[in-house]
Amino acid sequence: MNRFFDFTTRQIKFLIVLAISAAVFSLYLFIKAYAFPTESSPVLDVYIGEEETEITGIFTLDPNFAPADSLELLPGIGKILADRIIEYRQHNRFETEIDIINVNGIGPKMYERLKPFLKVKRY
Repeated sequence: MNRFFDFTTRQIKFLIVLAISAAVFSLYLFIKAYAFPTESSPVLDVYIGEEETEITGIFTLDPNFAPADSLELLPGIGKILADRIIEYRQHNRFETEIDIINVNGIGPKMYERLKPFLKVKRY
């Protein structure tokens, strides 16, 4: 009889753990690949509240009105930069999204990371 596939229970447990680990790692890589928006990401319609206000993007924030805790959700923005944005908007209005580079600590590279998440309402 061929003893090539005769595994001990310890070997079978190891193979099961190995298979589960591979499945979990594959799922992690799949989720990571689709976690952040890119230039080619599809625009998703989001409806908030009863007014059915349409906002485009994964999620977008208006830096003129967003609270500090929402600003902290943006990539690279912590409590200090969120406070600086709020301090800036108390004296100036963000007319376009690129105006956020006027905030101390936010430069062109940071703006490129923030651009998909910013949407300034024009009145």
